[in-house]
Amino acid sequence: MDKSTFLENLQRQVKEILPQIEETTPIDDMFREKSDRAFGIVATCYLDNMLEKLIRASYIKNPQVESLFKKAQILQPFFTKINIAYFSGLIPKFLYHDLKLICEIRNRFAHEVIAELRFTNEAIAQRIDRCELRPKTLDGISTPRLKFIIVVTQIGALLRFLEMVLSKVRPPHLAELFNLDELPFEEMALTKDEILHILSKTDISPKND
Repeated sequence: MDKSTFLENLQRQVKEILPQIEETTPIDDMFREKSDRAFGIVATCYLDNMLEKLIRASYIKNPQVESLFKKAQILQPFFTKINIAYFSGLIPKFLYHDLKLICEIRNRFAHEVIAELRFTNEAIAQRIDRCELRPKTLDGISTPRLKFIIVVTQIGALLRFLEMVLSKVRPPHLAELFNLDELPFEEMALTKDEILHILSKTDISPKND
């Protein structure tokens, strides 16, 4: 498939997906009624879940994938998922930037011993104002909490959009593309002559310290 055909197909898929995105925004009364600390933690859990869905959509279809995200496993931490998503090319740089800030804000709410920690806390408010997706037109008049809500909403919608697009148009992985799991191992292994050729060009003699 050439680039223009791919983009045309993607455009059509996007038109089908957008109405579904509008139905899945996270802003509702449940979030609004929580304390700042509770909302900061719960909102991050929401984004964590959305990020996990995006990463899983990019992985091979295997029942063992789910276990990678369970407690104490390699992909369980939120910060790990952020890095995996970015360095796998699943999210753009601005989203990577904002998700790391959200992670830092969550850590503040989760670990600070201040009894009434709020979004107006200087360290937290500064991080919110560094988010690329903050409502810049409202700078100076909106509260840090409102900015945070808008940032979370936009990130959630973007992650949902990317996950749905990826689920529809995910390109094959190398193992899938070349049917590597179906090939006899002997067909992929080096021959005796190839191994000897490599060894002949490799200095494997012991070195003197």
